[in-house]
Amino acid sequence: MAPKTILSSFQQKFLDILATDPYITSRFYFTGGTVLSEFYLQHRLSEDFDLFSEKEVYLPSVSSFLTKIAPKTSIIKMEHRPFLGLHSFMLHLKNGGKFKIDFNFYPYPRINIGKKYKNLNLDSLYDIAVNKVHTLFMKPRARDYVDLYFIFKKTEYAWRQLILDAKAKFDWHIDPLLLGSQIKKVEKLTDFPRMLLPFNQKDMVDFFLKQAKSLEGEIFK
Repeated sequence: MAPKTILSSFQQKFLDILATDPYITSRFYFTGGTVLSEFYLQHRLSEDFDLFSEKEVYLPSVSSFLTKIAPKTSIIKMEHRPFLGLHSFMLHLKNGGKFKIDFNFYPYPRINIGKKYKNLNLDSLYDIAVNKVHTLFMKPRARDYVDLYFIFKKTEYAWRQLILDAKAKFDWHIDPLLLGSQIKKVEKLTDFPRMLLPFNQKDMVDFFLKQAKSLEGEIFK
């Protein structure tokens, strides 16, 4: 049985602050593995928070927000790592723990509007699935395969439609031959996330190899 929440007490407190802050809720939506597991699947643990914005991230406002909430969240130090439109913050806590939050300029309009947690928009399950397909083509990690596998178990999403929507959303050609090659990497995965639901690795491998097989008709057209 899945837990009622995958969040730690710190994550829950931090999320409640995010979800009621006017600046954050007007500029960002919550996405990524933590949203996928907490609000849709409850299948694995996820530690980081990912906030995306379709507008460029204004660093002074983000830094001001984190500085403002530091006293009530026990943040004693912040490390900022920028990369293009991504601003990653490693937050050091009084108890010796660390917490990473990303504020990311993500100029790709969402296909569906997701639900909300308080005032904070959540990415839709379908958009997360489309994003995962794009990631699968680009630079996948073990958790991306796991997440897609559980998404397909829960939904009736069509594999080919996800590929088409990933092409359209990111304006990026997905070559069937390369995608099939990426999918087959599922056989060599090692760095799996900490699971909360029963998980049969062989079943997942068989599922993805079947998807790779289904792409063969596209490869030779």
